[in-house]
Amino acid sequence: MEVDFVKKGLGTKIHSTCTFEELKKKQGSISFGDYCNIFEKCRFYVSEGFEIGDYGTIHNNSLIQAYKKCTIGHNAWIGQNSIINATDELKIGNNFAIGTDSKIWTHAYRGELLLGCKIAIGIPDYKSKSGAISIGDDFWGMGQITIGPGVKIGNKVIALTNSLITNDIPDNTIVGGTPAKPISIEGDLRGYVDLNEKERFDLMVKFSNDFSIINKNKIKIDEKNKRIILGDNEIIINIIGKETDEDATSYFDILKRSYTKKHNSLERKFMNFVLGYRARFIPE
Repeated sequence: MEVDFVKKGLGTKIHSTCTFEELKKKQGSISFGDYCNIFEKCRFYVSEGFEIGDYGTIHNNSLIQAYKKCTIGHNAWIGQNSIINATDELKIGNNFAIGTDSKIWTHAYRGELLLGCKIAIGIPDYKSKSGAISIGDDFWGMGQITIGPGVKIGNKVIALTNSLITNDIPDNTIVGGTPAKPISIEGDLRGYVDLNEKERFDLMVKFSNDFSIINKNKIKIDEKNKRIILGDNEIIINIIGKETDEDATSYFDILKRSYTKKHNSLERKFMNFVLGYRARFIPE
């Protein structure tokens, strides 16, 4: 549906069954970046604003409640039947993903204040404990996870299926359980290991070759200068990033995980190819 306070980026698709409602007129808008996909029967209730970056995907029947400001970075993936609640402020970084039936809550209140209830978190019109949540870059919740109010989650955190997160989580940690606690994989609590330049370049060579076979586009690999050229210079992937802004080439920087967005068709196909699990790039 077309609503005047909903802003859509280039190539963004919103299913006609989605609904949008301003809880307070002219308080905030709903903004989708470029190439987002919002599927059937998603519902958006917004007061102070909701914003999601490029290549955001929200699957069917998900509920977004942005009473306070809610921002989500680029390359987000939200599974069906999920709830994103921003009764208090909610800030989520790039490359965020949660599986089906997941929930994020920034408030906890129903117990009567006149009776002296001790649990009062994130009440918008009453002085109470903050329920604001911040989630860093590269968070992945596998499915049916729940994040409680007032927590801070670092970068590169992985939450296993059915995790209940009620406490802060540091960078590069795997958690699981109810409540969620750090879990080691083969004796290591980290979800990610550091790859060197050669390892990253070799992976991008494989991804680019696979992409070229599927899409039948040209590919040239310069091993000496650590450079991959796709198509007729539509994409150049290298270690040093962009070489010039004067042409229509989209430059992908392997180390910074960034790219110069030029909107050419090969760029969009390549982004959709790598985003699932291979690599994620953020526009400069």
